[in-house]
Order: sequence, then C-alpha cells, then structure tokens
Amino acid sequence: MEKSKYQTSRVERLSYGGFFLGQNIIYVIPFQFLTYFYTEYVGLSLADTTLLLLIAKVWDAVNDPIMGAIVDKCNFRKGKYLPWLKFVTYVLPLSLFFLLLPIQGPYLLKLLYAYITYILFDMIYTISDSPLFSLATVMSSSSYERNILMSHGRLAAAVAAITSAAFMSIKANVGWTLTVGIYCLISFLVMFPMQMKAKERVNYIRSEDISFLKIFQLLFRNKYLFIYYIGYMAIGTTNTLQIMAVYFAKSNLGDEAFVSVIMAVVILPVIILAPFLPYLIKWFGKKKLTVVCSIATILLSIIQYKSGYENFILFLVIAAIRVAFMQIPLMLYGMFTSDCIEYGASKNGERTEGMAFSLQTFVTKLSAALCNTICLLLLGFYGYVQKAPRQTNSTLEGIWIIMSLVPIIGYVIMIFIMHFYNLDEASVARMAEQNRTKIQN
Repeated sequence: MEKSKYQTSRVERLSYGGFFLGQNIIYVIPFQFLTYFYTEYVGLSLADTTLLLLIAKVWDAVNDPIMGAIVDKCNFRKGKYLPWLKFVTYVLPLSLFFLLLPIQGPYLLKLLYAYITYILFDMIYTISDSPLFSLATVMSSSSYERNILMSHGRLAAAVAAITSAAFMSIKANVGWTLTVGIYCLISFLVMFPMQMKAKERVNYIRSEDISFLKIFQLLFRNKYLFIYYIGYMAIGTTNTLQIMAVYFAKSNLGDEAFVSVIMAVVILPVIILAPFLPYLIKWFGKKKLTVVCSIATILLSIIQYKSGYENFILFLVIAAIRVAFMQIPLMLYGMFTSDCIEYGASKNGERTEGMAFSLQTFVTKLSAALCNTICLLLLGFYGYVQKAPRQTNSTLEGIWIIMSLVPIIGYVIMIFIMHFYNLDEASVARMAEQNRTKIQN
C-alpha cells in the first residue's frame, strides 16, 4: 500500500503507538518487577506470592472473556472502542501506582493489600487491552495498514521494555514510590493524545440483538484462533528472561543494577527490528517467520547456556541476538489475532473483535502469571533464599538454567502447533475483501 493511500494519518498512527507505549510501560513494570517487589521489598513468601498470582489469573479467566463480550455488545455514541480507552487513560496509571506502593504494617495486611490491588490492576488492564487491539480493525479496512498500526504497537512495546531497564537505577536514587510515580506520569502523557487523534472510520455490519451466549459460541468456532494461542501460551509461559533478569543480576552478577544493562542491550535489537515487521511478513509470511525464529531461539538458547556469563560482553551479545529471535513471534500476536477475526467473520458472518482480543489478553496475562509461577517454583526447587547476601552455587546454576534453557520448551511447542495453523496472508486478504464487500452491500 502506498503512503498516499493510507486511511490513517501519520499523527493518528503515532498516537496509536503512543497509547501502546504507555500501556506497555504499565504492563512491563509489574511483569518484570512485581514478583521481586513482593518477595524482596514487601516481604511476602514465595508460597504466598505464587498463590496470589494463580488466584488472580483464575479470576482473569472469568473477567477477560466477559469483558470481550461486553465490548462486542456495546456501541457508544462516540465510538465502539475509543470510550473505553479514554476511561483507562486516567485510571490505568493510578492502578499501577497503588499496585507498587510498599505499604507498612502486619504481614496479613500487606498480603490483603497485594490481593486487592493486583486483582483491581488486572481488571482495569483488561478494559484497556481488547478495545486497543480492536481499534486497529476499525481505523482502517486494509489488512496491510492494520499490520502497520500493530507494528507501531509492537515497536512501542519494545521501547517500553527499554524504559524498564532504567527502573532499578532510578529507584536507587529516588526510591521505589517516586520511581513508580515517574513511570505512571510518563505513561499517562503518551497515552493521552490518542483520544483526540484516533478515528473509528470502518463500520462493520453487526447483529443488533446478538446475545452474550452467541458471542461465546462464535469464539469457540474460530479454530485457528485457538490453535495459534496454544502456541503463544507455550512461549509466553516459558519466557523467563524478564522475570529472572533481576534475580540473575543480584545473585549471579552481584548487583541488581546490572539488570538495567541487560535489559537495555537485549531489547535494542527488538526496537531496530519492529519497524520492519510488515516487510518481513510480506516476504516470509507470519507462519514461516514464527517457525524460523522459534528454531533460531532454540539453538541460541543452547549456545547461551553453554557459553555462560563469565565473559559479560559475550553474554550480552548472544543474549541480544537470542532475544531478537525470541521476540519476533511474540510481536506478531496481534496480527495473528486480526487474521483470525477475518476468518471468523467469513466463516460465521459475525465480527467479534472484542471477544477475540479478550482471548489474546487472557492468554497474555495467564501465560505471564504461569511464567511467574514456574520461576518461583524453580527458584524454590534450586534452594533460593529470600534476602540472602549470597546464594549457593547450585542455586546460581539453577537461576542460569531458568533464564537460558527453560524458554526452549515453549518454542518447541510453537513449532509443533504451527503445523496445524493453515491461514496464510493471501487467504486472509480474500476473506477481508469478502467481508468488506458485505459492508458495501
């Protein structure tokens, strides 16, 4: 698609990416540091932290699809998706601030506060995610332009990960609470412009009286959506690097501040690659790109483990290359979902973007929680001692195994799953054209 034929303006696309940046800063900070915050700052036990994460995600299993169905049902006067996003622009940064507020008091009070703030944070984040991805499907009717929009989002997510690299360094200078406040303010400022710049310009034919039950039934008929998210769940559940980086920096390298160096170096290649995603998709296709990157990740994970981390520069170089291949399949998830929405609309005659993207949200958050759980269980298995000045050699080896080798499991599963995923770009383009024809008629 030529630039002159874009349905969205450059400013509009940038504002969409800006919202992603703020939203992903709010996502990546707790994803990377919440477990560490609970165990090392609040003082919650590994067992209580593990149980908290699991219970919160069980509740997510209920509220994510419900939220998706509500989004599909609701039509506001000022848009289908933008009103939701205007609301969360203000409340999502606040929910992060209170989530990471290190309150003082008895252990039971701290545990109760952790439950309440984490579950509320998850619910508010749910309100932001499904409408944000769904918005791209009504900003433009072009599949290629949607890929451009979502690549802006993936680039923003990579930048968000880079900003998180500075978290511990800032915290060392100004303290935990002020650091969280700074990140919340930045998130709000970059999310704010979209509510004034983004437009919902594509009006799809939708049943006015579609029931919640029907919406759920249509979701379960979308076989490729479920096939893909089995693989995505696998790689998300074993994506241990970000969670383990701070433990690795403190225990294996001797200083938690090293996490800033690690995260900055490994995310930089992702920022470089993200703008080229639409072109990589055009040349290789999403399925082939996912399989090739998964194979590369497996090989590089083995090389990473074997080479060790005694040579820190070599460790960073291999880690940067490995993470670039690891992240490409993860950056494609919104695009896969968008393709599956066209498949579902073509097969069933109904568009259920909210429900489809709520499944994406649910799997993303559930896999993150399971990844946290796996990391905590493995830390316990390898004898990790909270707040200890030094861990045993076997524990240090265990931390290294968790960070370098565990991701292999997920990418092996993704390669297997992709064998059953038979949607390609050409067939999706035909379906999208058929679905647009229905709009015009």
